[in-house]
Amino acid sequence: MELYRLTIPKDDAWRVIEFLGNKHVAHFVDLNKNEQLFNLPYAFRLKMCDETERKIQFLINKSKEMKVPVKRPNTIEEFNEDINKIAQDRRKALNLLFDNVEQEMVDKEKFVTSQSKTIQDMQAGINKLADYV
Repeated sequence: MELYRLTIPKDDAWRVIEFLGNKHVAHFVDLNKNEQLFNLPYAFRLKMCDETERKIQFLINKSKEMKVPVKRPNTIEEFNEDINKIAQDRRKALNLLFDNVEQEMVDKEKFVTSQSKTIQDMQAGINKLADYV
């Protein structure tokens, strides 16, 4: 098997990596093995991704707790179709969609946390009234 080295301009990296990933034809080599993780160019972005994933998991768990159905895509193709539809509906390029989703997760987490607190307060009020009866 013949190996090729590919250098990608920073502005085109997202599209090229996405294309190669979808074709399952790339092997990535870490050229920054000796660098501290926080010094890497995308460290902040990865941290944002981890935090957004945590928020999504929080929302999924709250949905299950409140018996709100969450539909997952059945296949990766269905997932990609869903992502493309979301990008189209929001009129965002795929590589710009994350910032939009990240902000939505911040808003949704705040809303769900607020609603959960309200439900707890209401339940405490009901319990208090039940004690008086």
